[in-house]
Amino acid sequence: MKKVFLSVAIAGALATSSFALFDGQYGGNRYSASGCGLGNMLFANEKDKSNDLASQILGATVNGTGSQIFAITTGTSGCNPSGVFASNEELNNFTGQNLNKLASDMSKGSGETLDAFADLAGVSDKPAFFAAAQANFDKIFTSADISAGEVLTNMDAVL
Repeated sequence: MKKVFLSVAIAGALATSSFALFDGQYGGNRYSASGCGLGNMLFANEKDKSNDLASQILGATVNGTGSQIFAITTGTSGCNPSGVFASNEELNNFTGQNLNKLASDMSKGSGETLDAFADLAGVSDKPAFFAAAQANFDKIFTSADISAGEVLTNMDAVL
């Protein structure tokens, strides 16, 4: 039984180890490198959030099972969705420089600018993100002269 568990753990760690190398900047550095979710709650080093590699891999592996998607969607397991977009300075700069293109892509639910935005935001399920952004377009872009900061704040409120 130990061999089976060890094999599954190693396979899971190898399959999701790329997530563990994330630099932890997403969401204003509120989470460990494995991100928010059950894996973060179980394996994060609460003292300084800078986990050793084994903790990062284990946390990312647990988060990679789908528990992180549930936690982000419901706001549980330490995943507080408020402020995730607006607190990211790189996203703020990108949005400000590409506001019109982002609005166009978001209204269509696809496009290079929206794809780049999702990459910067660390979105793992792009199709769901694109669909949600398109469905909530009028709540995100509330006026023609909206600022990048307002767009990101609105995204935090509806996504």
